[in-house]
Amino acid sequence: MKSKLLIAVILFVNSLFYCQKISKIEFHHSNPIIISNSIDITVEAIKHSKKDKIKIRVKKGRENEYFFQISKKKFIKIYNACQKIEYDTVALKENLIDGSSTNITLYDNLNNKKDYYAAGLSKKSKDDNFQKDFWYATSLIIKTAGLKMKDLIDYR
Repeated sequence: MKSKLLIAVILFVNSLFYCQKISKIEFHHSNPIIISNSIDITVEAIKHSKKDKIKIRVKKGRENEYFFQISKKKFIKIYNACQKIEYDTVALKENLIDGSSTNITLYDNLNNKKDYYAAGLSKKSKDDNFQKDFWYATSLIIKTAGLKMKDLIDYR
């Protein structure tokens, strides 16, 4: 009986020790034809905060970057949307010459990272089977940052 209890305690402590949490989400959108007109958004937990505060940094083109805080509930909603992305690389099936590119990178507390990439996001992406999850995560990040989807370069 004592050995079973000891094994259970070891497994519980081990799972707590190796529990990985997403600590930062980075978003980058740009078009190679349009110079200095990109969008960079970073969403990350404020370290050493007792209230689980989440900081967001937004840099749009040549404008000054700005910072603000969001709730942990919004952060979790974005994180869950990113976790639903099935394909780590998605692109339009149509011919696209120098279209926009979008990257979403997730970092966990052990500094492991997971990258997602999409080329040529458009309004049609929300109905496309390969792009709809990426499009949804992108729209959540953009709206949380106080921007609009039309702010994305060549989003039509």
